[in-house]
Amino acid sequence: MARIEPLMREDLPEFEPIFQGMIDSIGYIPNSFLTMARDPAILKAAGALSDASWYPDTVSEPVRRLVTWAYSQFAGVPYSSAHCACGAPELGLSLEKILAIQDYETSPLYDSAERALLRLCRHAARTPSEVTDADVKDVVTHFGEKRTLFIVGLICYMAYLNKWNEILATTLEDQPLAWAREHLAPIGWRLDQ
Repeated sequence: MARIEPLMREDLPEFEPIFQGMIDSIGYIPNSFLTMARDPAILKAAGALSDASWYPDTVSEPVRRLVTWAYSQFAGVPYSSAHCACGAPELGLSLEKILAIQDYETSPLYDSAERALLRLCRHAARTPSEVTDADVKDVVTHFGEKRTLFIVGLICYMAYLNKWNEILATTLEDQPLAWAREHLAPIGWRLDQ
């Protein structure tokens, strides 16, 4: 049960552009954004970070989804991992890759660039001090400095969302909940984790 209830969209017309952006990108408004709306400055900042995290000319959508899904899954945050995995196959990240996340170092589904991303996500999700020079260098080798900075920014944005949702026990919406129960349960996803 949510520790602080989200507000209703119809009571927040000033945030309609942010909400419409969420609907356009994932098909629904996350309860986290409706809870953030209780403090307009927080929602505006989160909306700006969200916008900055989805520039199409930085990394491909499958890479973006892999980073957000992996970071949230490695961090053990069921709300955000369900959000990031739900809809990812339709955007180019295969369900097979999603389900093989724990075996990323050895799975033939992943290439060396994806392994570098996943290593960075896993280390950052445990504790940022676990990230090594080699982790960052490996990502730079595959993606270049500009894209690496974008990827790090994306990880940091997900860290913010993960903390928000875990602290407030944000209620997972029906669409990602149903998707996660169907597809992620075989790899141990549980809402009560």
